[in-house]
Amino acid sequence: MEMLQKREDIVALINDLCREKRMLDYSFTTVKTNKEGEGYLGYFFMVTIKDNASGKELDVAIKAAFTEDSARKTAGPVEVVFENEIYFYTEVYPAFKSFEKDLGISQTMDFVAECFKVSREKQREILVFENLTASNFEVFPKKLFLDFEHISLIFKTYARFHAYSFALRDQRPEEYANLINVFQNTYAVFLDVKNSLFKRSLLRFAHQVEEYLKPGEDDLIIEKYKKYRGDAFIDQFRETIAEPGDYSAILHGDCWSNNLMFKYEATEDGKKPIDMRLLDWQFIKIGSPVCDLSYCLYSGAPKEILDSLDTFLKIYYDNFSSFLKELGSDPEKLFPYEALKDHWKKYSRFGMSMAIIMWKVKLVEDEETYQRTIRQLLQHMSEIDVL
Repeated sequence: MEMLQKREDIVALINDLCREKRMLDYSFTTVKTNKEGEGYLGYFFMVTIKDNASGKELDVAIKAAFTEDSARKTAGPVEVVFENEIYFYTEVYPAFKSFEKDLGISQTMDFVAECFKVSREKQREILVFENLTASNFEVFPKKLFLDFEHISLIFKTYARFHAYSFALRDQRPEEYANLINVFQNTYAVFLDVKNSLFKRSLLRFAHQVEEYLKPGEDDLIIEKYKKYRGDAFIDQFRETIAEPGDYSAILHGDCWSNNLMFKYEATEDGKKPIDMRLLDWQFIKIGSPVCDLSYCLYSGAPKEILDSLDTFLKIYYDNFSSFLKELGSDPEKLFPYEALKDHWKKYSRFGMSMAIIMWKVKLVEDEETYQRTIRQLLQHMSEIDVL
């Protein structure tokens, strides 16, 4: 509570929200925040606001950028990523919603959390969202592997999200061009910033990978991986984050499991995911849909799931093509299945690269599992001939 009260800018946004909700007499009943230094780019608060007149409660999640110059310098281009997320909620999301409304389609972008308020003020960038935990959504435990049900739901959701870009560009090319004109390639920005922590992390972890391979068993992989030595790993990463032209879309960008929330229903064996939300739009960019898919798959799934890649690509494309037709465009013309498979050969190395970092974050206390997971990932990449 004390940290929140010190941030008059955040309190002012909450006051504005309460006025809009006609909550004239209210109080904060719960305030939770990340520990100092825990957030990479800022602070995160979960607040329960109680209407003292009615007793009703409103649960919100608040993302606030670091205000201190020293923290912003250490974190990287904080302003860019908050601009991205604010732009998504104030421009991209409304544009997609308006587009589908004009087509007579409603309530299809339900995979995005509601954003109530934003502040664009430099060094005081803030977003106020609905708190999805109040609606029984859960973050998947980061140390666990995503199973078939989770990956299937994720690929279906990304299929719908990506379809909006293809349909809008097809039917309203000028509007789409204006919408994406302001986008920055955030990954490139993070690579090129002075003393880039992201670049150093990529290089360090990527070079350690060779230690996990076993001579005599992994000789082919060892030989293939030699081409990534030195700055060559960064060069190939830049290739995967480049815009692919006609088959590009607006991407979620940061697709590891911490940025996904799931709702479950009980089953005889436990529970299964029935709904999900995509969180954290700070790394939105233009690129191949494969970047989103491969990032999520390779940073979240075990080898036995990776072995079913063709099944998941079919799940994705069936849902993509079905929804794109509903939006009024031709999937065979705009993004044929063969193009998706070709893109996987070229752009899935983005997912491999991010997985090398994100599995380290997930399994920081389990080096043995990390090394085994990365070795199996490289085995998979070699087996599908994209390494």
